[in-house]
Amino acid sequence: MRMRVTVAGEALRSLDENNITGYIPNFGQYKPEREGFTYDKEKDRYTCHRGVHLPFKKITTTSLGYKMKVYRSSSIDCGPCPLRSVCIGKSDFKKIDDSIDKPFYDRMHARLQSVKREKIRQLRSSTVEPVLGTLVNFLAMRRVNTRGIKQANKCILMSAIAYNLKKLLKWEQRKINTTAIALKEATKRSLFYFLNLHRSILAHNLPESQFILS
Repeated sequence: MRMRVTVAGEALRSLDENNITGYIPNFGQYKPEREGFTYDKEKDRYTCHRGVHLPFKKITTTSLGYKMKVYRSSSIDCGPCPLRSVCIGKSDFKKIDDSIDKPFYDRMHARLQSVKREKIRQLRSSTVEPVLGTLVNFLAMRRVNTRGIKQANKCILMSAIAYNLKKLLKWEQRKINTTAIALKEATKRSLFYFLNLHRSILAHNLPESQFILS
């Protein structure tokens, strides 16, 4: 499931505020770096390899509701640039748009390059994802027919409770079956022991009273 940029940004921000370390792939349009440009965090601006600065200008909202920070150069600096046709085409200036939540995306990107990422992925694949897959594909949770986040939370909590109860019942049944099998095997072993004992008595013509079972 791919989240919208604004929702993902809010999720990453919430994780950071609650000191939760997440391992979530960034959305498809995320760019950790801008080819040919370096970012100056202190001055909040981009600089091309020719030394032209693109300072932060404003925050805009796209038609999809995404909040973006706009960095833009001056037409005076880009006008005589020999790479103008490759860099900005017919425009008079260079513009770079970044999500307002890019710092959170950057930290997540760096975390996903670590060795620990693969261990977390395997853990998630064996714990969280099977539950979500079961709820969506087998327990009719593809859609939540409620209004508001609070009602949706109640629906998800009830689904989780039902899932856990179902899993508990299966576990109890397996435990009962295992106990029954163990008792069956013990009965077989006891019967085998008594049969062998009886055969020994008959073979040696001994009275059964001489045999004391411990």
